Amino acid sequence: MNWRQIAVVSVATILFFTLAWAQMSPESQKCSAHMKKALKAVQMYLQEWDNMFPPSTTAQKLSDALQPYAADKYVLTCPVTRKEYKTNPHLTWRPASMYKDLKQVPVIYDAIPHKDKRYLVGFADGSVKAMTEKDLAALKTANRLK
Repeated sequence: MNWRQIAVVSVATILFFTLAWAQMSPESQKCSAHMKKALKAVQMYLQEWDNMFPPSTTAQKLSDALQPYAADKYVLTCPVTRKEYKTNPHLTWRPASMYKDLKQVPVIYDAIPHKDKRYLVGFADGSVKAMTEKDLAALKTANRLK
């Protein structure tokens, strides 16, 4: 093999392992789908309540506010870890227009990591991202979350 072939094989190997590592585990995928349902309920609440976020000082208050919009009464409980999602209390009764970019505004996030050592975070635009503990800590600091 010449140096070009070795370089191509090396890059392909690195890409393969990076992409394999970046994919979510089946458990995280299940939680992600569930979290998206909760975020859909938040979107429906926003539409009905003049673009104001629901009360979210605790998971229970947010769950109560979302109950008319969610088919599942455990909408704020991770189906994998069985722990309630943590909420962003700073959103309570604030207009969505107050935020420049809703894809940067966390609404809910996992209380404990999944088996793949990642936390899922649900954002106000309805997206869900898997994060390492370090990334979650930075997000929590930036958003003054506990």
